[in-house]
Amino acid sequence: MKLLKGKKWIVIGGALILMAAVAAMTTMNAGIAVESATVDQGEVTKLLKETGTVESVSSITMTAKNSVEIKGLMVEEGEQVKAGDLLMTSDGTSANLDIKSQKAELTGLQAQYSQARELANKNKALYDQGALSYADYNASNTVAKQLAAQISALQYSIESYAESSGAAGVTAPMDGVLTGVFVKEGESVAAGSPLFELSDLTDIYVKTNFIAEDADLIHTGNPVRIYNEDAGFSDEKGIVKKVHLKAENKMSDLGVNQKRVTVEISFGTTQPVRLGSNMDVEIAVEKKQNVLRVPDLAVFEMNRSNYVYIFEGGKAVLREVKTGLEGEDYMEVVSGLSLGDAVILSPNEDISDGTKIKAQK
Repeated sequence: MKLLKGKKWIVIGGALILMAAVAAMTTMNAGIAVESATVDQGEVTKLLKETGTVESVSSITMTAKNSVEIKGLMVEEGEQVKAGDLLMTSDGTSANLDIKSQKAELTGLQAQYSQARELANKNKALYDQGALSYADYNASNTVAKQLAAQISALQYSIESYAESSGAAGVTAPMDGVLTGVFVKEGESVAAGSPLFELSDLTDIYVKTNFIAEDADLIHTGNPVRIYNEDAGFSDEKGIVKKVHLKAENKMSDLGVNQKRVTVEISFGTTQPVRLGSNMDVEIAVEKKQNVLRVPDLAVFEMNRSNYVYIFEGGKAVLREVKTGLEGEDYMEVVSGLSLGDAVILSPNEDISDGTKIKAQK
């Protein structure tokens, strides 16, 4: 019985080996299933991609000139304002104490001027009567004039200081939209603290940073696609408006220090865009029309040259190719392929020159 059982397992094992061999032969005879594409003529476009942020050309952060206690807020975020509109009033500031001191000095000068002017008028009457010399009259009149000049200068100084320090309230320096309100009523803030951000939303752009080597390929006027798939936004008519001259050190998301150049991109649509939102950009830096092209998935590098496998007579045939412009999905074919050639896409390690292949269903 034991011998019979052993023979049984030998037969089963042999059958399995035979089945595997038959399956392998069948696969070899049928060929490996591959996906293919045809060499054609069309457009090849080289794109550079990056992510940027929507910013305003005219965006101002207004700060406190002195220590300030917010007495009254006249506006809120998102509100449209015009140049000169009062945004907030303040009280109890160091500037107000300085202004009070200046006003006290002004009051003293005004009292002195009143006395000097009265004396000059009396001396004028005496001089007209011949009871006082011209020199004495002129001296008293000069004092009155000097005091009047000091009063005028001090009044101007008080008004200017009140405006520049914010003691008289903070006003909008230009037309725009308040894109940030950083204070609350009753709050005390130190000198230099941000109060408001005011932006002109009629002149917005996308600010990006490209690796310096890529930035060398970008020029003013290059067409740009601006989009945000999550927000459902797409603008096919963006344009590069400025490429900055200086490359600066920037830390990448992976913690690598890189030399990057700021590139500014203008929108080509009037569709509303939220300030500060992220945008993806694709800049077309070079484009060729009606050239022989091959899908980039078909091309691979070997021994520092480019190759493809063409689909010929049911076999994979290795073919060296010379490529030109490398685009987003296609490469320009300079030599090695002809119009209509079928090429294998993403060939794996199972495929070599002469391997039997079949079209993938």
